[in-house]
Amino acid sequence: MFTLFYVLSLAIACSAVSVDVSDATNRIANGAVAANLQFPYAVSIQRIANNTQVSTRGHRCGGALVTLQHVLTAASCMFEWNADGTRTPITIGNYRVFAGAYLLSNDTATERVRNIAQYVVHPNYLGIPSYVGDLAVVTLSTAFASSTATPLSLPANNYNPADFTDCVVAGWGAATAASQTGANVEQKYANKYIYNQQECTSVYNALQGLPNILPTMVCAVSYDIVSSSCHGDEGNALVCGNTLTGILALHSNCAATSYPEIYTRVSNYTDWVRPIVSLANSFTSGASVLLLLTLIQMTFANLLS
Repeated sequence: MFTLFYVLSLAIACSAVSVDVSDATNRIANGAVAANLQFPYAVSIQRIANNTQVSTRGHRCGGALVTLQHVLTAASCMFEWNADGTRTPITIGNYRVFAGAYLLSNDTATERVRNIAQYVVHPNYLGIPSYVGDLAVVTLSTAFASSTATPLSLPANNYNPADFTDCVVAGWGAATAASQTGANVEQKYANKYIYNQQECTSVYNALQGLPNILPTMVCAVSYDIVSSSCHGDEGNALVCGNTLTGILALHSNCAATSYPEIYTRVSNYTDWVRPIVSLANSFTSGASVLLLLTLIQMTFANLLS
């Protein structure tokens, strides 16, 4: 009966699970309003208005700073999803990253916005409906100041929180499935707990068209049942005991149910993320790399002369 209850809940609430994440607008449905800088690592990945995208300007996805210059988010956030289900990589010039305030209306302050220099999607990412490898690292053109934001450290690669561990997730996703208003509202958050992996697997794997739960995923449920993630919450960070635990891959489609949401388990990818972050920290721009190569060339030339 326990499993049947969750299966029925999932069948009803996930009927529209393949939703274009570009429909992001408001906030976590029924979540609590965050205090300013309560979640100083949280970012809003935003579409910048241009001649063809004015109507869809604003918040697109969530993410978490893992350094002052690097964001961890869902790989799905790095694609435009077409009506036929195909995907196209985003054009980085059409996007930016916001951090350092709980109100998106504060996005005019230059210290709170950064352009995107590049991004790397995990090579195993398969997209909808599998959500395998749903992780990406975004490198910003310049780092945020430490007075503006505070990054989360990457978890140890063996980090595996126990069932019922207290967690929290914060972001600017939509308030309802039908929400179409502008993204200029408060950041919201919801308290979660780690859901048993075996039970989560039995629930999802029994349903056709939904992802298989793998060890690289972690499931979490809201304590109050009614607060749930929504469109635009993809990429939000699941933080358990101040440890970055997951990146939201599949939300509950704004439904007030107690079935689990699926997050990419960050600890399984720490060894993949760390070299990307370290390399970018060493060479913050193409000009830096060119300068280093020039110096090396000059050094060898002097030695040979």
